[in-house]
Amino acid sequence: MKSKQQQGPIQGDRCAICVPIVGPTIKDIFSQVQEAAQAKVDLIELRPDMWMKGSSISEEEYIPTIVNLVEEVHSKYEKMPMLFAWRSLAEGGETSLSNENYGNLLQAIVDQNVVDAVDVELFAYTDTIGQIIKEAHHQGLQTVMSYHNFLSTPKVKRLHIYAERMISAGAAVIKFALMPTTNEDVLSVLQFTKELTERYPQLPRITMSMGKLGQMTRTCGHVFGNCLTFGTLGQASAPGQVEVAVLKQLV
Repeated sequence: MKSKQQQGPIQGDRCAICVPIVGPTIKDIFSQVQEAAQAKVDLIELRPDMWMKGSSISEEEYIPTIVNLVEEVHSKYEKMPMLFAWRSLAEGGETSLSNENYGNLLQAIVDQNVVDAVDVELFAYTDTIGQIIKEAHHQGLQTVMSYHNFLSTPKVKRLHIYAERMISAGAAVIKFALMPTTNEDVLSVLQFTKELTERYPQLPRITMSMGKLGQMTRTCGHVFGNCLTFGTLGQASAPGQVEVAVLKQLV
């Protein structure tokens, strides 16, 4: 019998469609999950930094609140694969969280062991986070190590350095979301995706060029080796996301 890690929702041989769950209220969250389930997407991305935006609860209460919400979603939609991602302010998130509590939150989600994959930001990496990654893998959870840049697209050489760091840290999946300022930036992301696919054919990769300028990468990135694209059923979590119905026809 294959482990959950081998059966993870993000694989290198196909392009999955993921819908971010970004509602600010419990009602919104469950409405979005239900829509995603009805649309038969491959997985959902739980975005608690969006859930906590404008919340009146203290940061210390975030973790038990989020853990309970994740449990509720899992219990109601047990068959829906879930990627958990707290996005930091520096990389496009909506709610601040201390470095210590970022690690504590990831640890709590790994200990809970109901999601299928956990996002870990590359620039949040510490020895403590490294241990959490090991524990996640031991429990069969995929780890997605990510880098988001909402200002620009670094040179491909720099992106490869980041990819190597992710791999060294033990990432099961690597993710890059980059903002283009020119059409050459969009082409460089596709070139980078192609090079990743050639260098690490067994390693699932998620890449995208954001905004309207980079939107095409969300629909054609799989041609170059992208393994997951984020789609919307209404509210988007990043600029340039495409409607799920359109993605289903193209990927």
